[in-house]
Amino acid sequence: IIELDQTINKNLDNASKDTILKGEFMALVGKANQIPRLTPNDDHGIDGEIEFRNHKNQASGQKIYVQLKSGDSYLKKNKDGTSTFYIKEKRHIEYWLSQDSDVYLIVRDNDEKIYWMNITEYLKRFDNNPPQTIVFHREEFTINSLHQIGKLKLNQGAKMLRPSCIKQEHNDKK
Repeated sequence: IIELDQTINKNLDNASKDTILKGEFMALVGKANQIPRLTPNDDHGIDGEIEFRNHKNQASGQKIYVQLKSGDSYLKKNKDGTSTFYIKEKRHIEYWLSQDSDVYLIVRDNDEKIYWMNITEYLKRFDNNPPQTIVFHREEFTINSLHQIGKLKLNQGAKMLRPSCIKQEHNDKK
């Protein structure tokens, strides 16, 4: 079975690998009871988004964007065990940094596992001179990791809403 899987992986073209990743992405986000959306035109640097459900199981408006990549060719494995991702088009950096929500790089490796990383957070550390090479911190993309990010986003959204809610309550009492 392992040999058959390896043979199949060698014969898959990039389009097939992308289709597999998109399917696995949609399935995992669905299993996590969140809302996955793929963008119809993914050549701009964002392939989709994940909207998180609130405690009432409703769409919250809190989301992240995703850039999907499939295959080992996107990651260079270094001797020290780390991996790097090279951003081929510099316009993607500017595009990612201009978004209202964080962008996560999601890579499906040839080991058939899916890994992800917040690239917005990474790129912002470099102020006005972000690099085109990202040290890819491989966190496995799982239901649990997705729930953790969802909790963070929902908490951030709640903090942003509080001042306006308080202001509205104050105005209502007048």
